Amino acid sequence: MSAELLLLRSPSANRVFTAAAGPLSVREAQWVLGSHAGAPADVHEHSVAGVDYLRILAEDTDLVRSLLAMLSAPFALFAPHPSADDGGETLLRPVALPQAMRHGSELETTLRYPGKTNEQFTAMLLNLAAALSSRRAGLLRGDLAVLDPTCGRGTTLNRALRLGLSPTGADLDRKDIDAYRTFLAAWAKQHRLPHTQSSGGLPTTGTGRGAKSAGSRWELDLAADRTAQRAGDVQKVRLLTCDTADLGAVLPYRSVDALVADLPYGVQHGARTEGWQRSPLELLERAVPAWRALLRTGGGIALALNRRTAPYTRVREILEAHDLHVLSADGEFRHRVDQSIDRDVVLAVPRDHPQLAMLRTLTVTATAEDEAGDAEHAPHVTHQPARAPEHGPRERTPHE
Repeated sequence: MSAELLLLRSPSANRVFTAAAGPLSVREAQWVLGSHAGAPADVHEHSVAGVDYLRILAEDTDLVRSLLAMLSAPFALFAPHPSADDGGETLLRPVALPQAMRHGSELETTLRYPGKTNEQFTAMLLNLAAALSSRRAGLLRGDLAVLDPTCGRGTTLNRALRLGLSPTGADLDRKDIDAYRTFLAAWAKQHRLPHTQSSGGLPTTGTGRGAKSAGSRWELDLAADRTAQRAGDVQKVRLLTCDTADLGAVLPYRSVDALVADLPYGVQHGARTEGWQRSPLELLERAVPAWRALLRTGGGIALALNRRTAPYTRVREILEAHDLHVLSADGEFRHRVDQSIDRDVVLAVPRDHPQLAMLRTLTVTATAEDEAGDAEHAPHVTHQPARAPEHGPRERTPHE
């Protein structure tokens, strides 16, 4: 039997992102809860005494609570019930949320630098990619294989670590990799987490005169304490300094459950090959074959893009040309960052994904609800841009 739950979202540190956070959180929750249930989830925006919540109609089970705790911005969970005085007021009874994070929030928030992506948005990307995977339960178990092939300074990797995962990140910018490696080792030492480091080269790519080293690797193994370390209960972070298009020759074939990438926005910086490549579409065309080879049959992809430099329809064409099926609707996660960045998210899975039919029902339902224009719950889902105010602080992007 379904119960009504109200999830109070944590405020975003960035006011520009806050303007779009409500609709984005609804879609995130719908995909996460719906994929685990195998059917569309009833999630809407709801206001109580002027305070915005996510209203969820679902069984109040341990699984549902655990999934809600892993969303990008859960603050508190309540179960509403009418007051006894018949005054029409709604009383909220606190409902305990499980502890979803293995490490504290400082892992995500301490490292600050120009261009850092909003942590809540990054968490949403990871949750969406995991929801598409047929091994999505690995997010709860801690064994979901996560890859960020354009990891920069590790925002996605830090979120995965907090969730208890062992992620892999790759980037060609050695400066970013070195900065993240230094931060992560210092963080582990500061929190007295038993850890070991190792490094080395990557396999050679090409043959003959065209042969070259693919790059270098650095790995950090860490545990909660010495007892866990001796028992083999460790997390591993793997950082690869290499061209993302070479990852197919570096990592095992079909070894990734969830691929999360924040594509270069092509505004001030881009993806470095021999020089700076400013076109995210050129990067995508070069890299998708390798990404697809790494993705398991039941894997999922979540890509963030700037619609001004990587039009949604063109990104979709590139993905579909490499045997991937795009599930998200055009503009489903669209929101304005600033005058030059109109951000969106593309969700895709292999065409032979064993749960493709079920995942498509989540997309179809969302589209049908939008077309119906349900006034009672609007704007719980929107495929129009969730526009932030034209004036206000600017959210920086990961490649600026």
